[in-house]
Amino acid sequence: MVSLEKKTGYSFSKLGKAAGKIIPILKREKPSDFVNEILKEDEYIRLKVEQNPAYMELLEQKAKEIFAQYRGVIYGSKVIDTWDRVTSAMGLIGDTLGPVTDGAGNAFSALEEIPELIPKALYSIYYLLKTGDWKAIPCWGFVEAASFIPYLGDAIDMTNIYVGRARKITKDKVKEEFRKMLKSGLEKKLTLDDEEEL
Repeated sequence: MVSLEKKTGYSFSKLGKAAGKIIPILKREKPSDFVNEILKEDEYIRLKVEQNPAYMELLEQKAKEIFAQYRGVIYGSKVIDTWDRVTSAMGLIGDTLGPVTDGAGNAFSALEEIPELIPKALYSIYYLLKTGDWKAIPCWGFVEAASFIPYLGDAIDMTNIYVGRARKITKDKVKEEFRKMLKSGLEKKLTLDDEEEL
């Protein structure tokens, strides 16, 4: 029989995960999450780690370094996507009331997009300076333009656009740095060290 304490702990754990999906700022990120995703997504790195288990520690170390370097980028993306959810909820209410209010609700929904743009613009500048990822700016610009479409726009704002991009750039940087380590002769050095131990 499972104790009440364990059941409560399990319930709070599930609730925490759900809250992190609904409100991005509540989701905790760990370097190990990035490592696990990289191993699932990147066959080359996964095979290298399987061939030489010592690489796992190096991959985890590289993930911790990059995670620390991009911590502000990830946290900022969560703030922006959370802010988007709050303001877009008000926009959805405005769009819903639009037909009843002779379009005033739709006008309110369009106007709520303007205060959203200020923190997004500031974050975009910070993101660009920190990562050098120029491709994100036109992508976000397109999404922000689409967010002015009644009903659909607020639904778009409910997705984790900024968090997704921040996580992607972080994982890409870990992969890039790890591959550089492999190409720099690390692979040969680790193989020689293993042979010397035998």
